Amino acid sequence: MGWTARIGIAVVVILILGAVGLAIYGSTLKPPHRVYEEVVPNERLQG
Repeated sequence: MGWTARIGIAVVVILILGAVGLAIYGSTLKPPHRVYEEVVPNERLQG
């Protein structure tokens, strides 16, 4: 096995490990809690 094949295999292994790491990290994240406030128009506030 030549150096080109070894480097290619190393790159593939690093890409797979990175993908697995991102998948594990992504599965542990929780979506941020957001509070939505709705403003209801009021006739008394105009003017």
